[in-house]
Amino acid sequence: MPELRCRICAAAYPIGPLFFGCPACAAQGRKAALEVHYTQPPAKFPDPTKTGIWQWLDLLPCTDGVSLGEGGTPLTLLRPGLYIKNESCNPTWSYKDRAAAVSISMARQFKLPATVAISTGNLGNAVAAYSAAAEMRCTIFCNPDAPELQPALMQLYGARVFRGGNANALVRQYVERGTVFPATICCPLGGFANPYAIEGFKTIAFEIWQQLGRVPDRVFAPAGSGDGLYGIWKGFRELRDFGLTDTVPRMIACQAEGAACYAKALATNASAPVPIRRPRTVALSIAEEYGGYPALTAIRDSDGDAVTTDEEQILWAMGALAAKGIALEPASVTPFAIASALDPQQQDETWVLIGTGSLAKWPPLVTQGFALPNALPPDFDNLDQLM
Repeated sequence: MPELRCRICAAAYPIGPLFFGCPACAAQGRKAALEVHYTQPPAKFPDPTKTGIWQWLDLLPCTDGVSLGEGGTPLTLLRPGLYIKNESCNPTWSYKDRAAAVSISMARQFKLPATVAISTGNLGNAVAAYSAAAEMRCTIFCNPDAPELQPALMQLYGARVFRGGNANALVRQYVERGTVFPATICCPLGGFANPYAIEGFKTIAFEIWQQLGRVPDRVFAPAGSGDGLYGIWKGFRELRDFGLTDTVPRMIACQAEGAACYAKALATNASAPVPIRRPRTVALSIAEEYGGYPALTAIRDSDGDAVTTDEEQILWAMGALAAKGIALEPASVTPFAIASALDPQQQDETWVLIGTGSLAKWPPLVTQGFALPNALPPDFDNLDQLM
């Protein structure tokens, strides 16, 4: 049976609704994240009777999954040695569906009637959709800079949406009432935490291992709060710990220059991500003021790195990937921008980029500078003139 274990003091707790980090560390004035620890190797891995993320059920904490068909996304070859894991193919078009599927499944397992999240868009849409599938009430505190399509979709799924305010304080008060599941990050920086969402993210590692038939040399992932990057690292680490692979990849955190909490921490040898006051970047999904401790640990433990790119390169990468038929949002193309700049380092290595979310949910970026083509008269039929 899995258990919750503190990442700092290693205290163990039964699987349950522990949403404020490690109680033992909290008693000593520390904020420490809990994560799910598996005490025995998986019996069926993957389980051929299941699909999507649920084929990895032996390394998930859920006993009953809420699913919309998440997981099983394509691993597409961009050029020799360079692949992209296209997570925009998930039900609400981002990798947050994996996290939401596990979170909402756990909320139902704990018999909690409601969910809450803080989001710029992708997480809010995922939590709203999966809450709707589970017939749970849902509240989303949405970044006021998100395009209006994002809260519109959340409301369409049935969520109650608020923009702005002190989201951390509001969510903390809500969670303290004891009847709501916080579909948030694993690190209790705001006084609350969700140790289960990263279990959904780690299925990306399992799929990459399955699709490649081995572990890649490097994995490039966008990093804001860092739960996605840490979850993927946890997946590779568990593959190694259970003897399914001898190697693990180097984890490369991909950041915008205006929101570089991990890159600054590595540059200064800081023990924690460096807070970024008022982060500003077109890559809004990773414009976080605070990064997560687990993600910084994953970078260091994997002999990885945190690399930044500028706004011009992000917009270039968005267009360059679209020219290959893959339309991803700005945060999701930072791995491609960074891997392209590091191209001389690749040599004989295999690199995998994590394309986290669809450009379709960011309409201002799609339509910027766009003008509708002139309409042809109904009787126009001269193809040679057009060409």
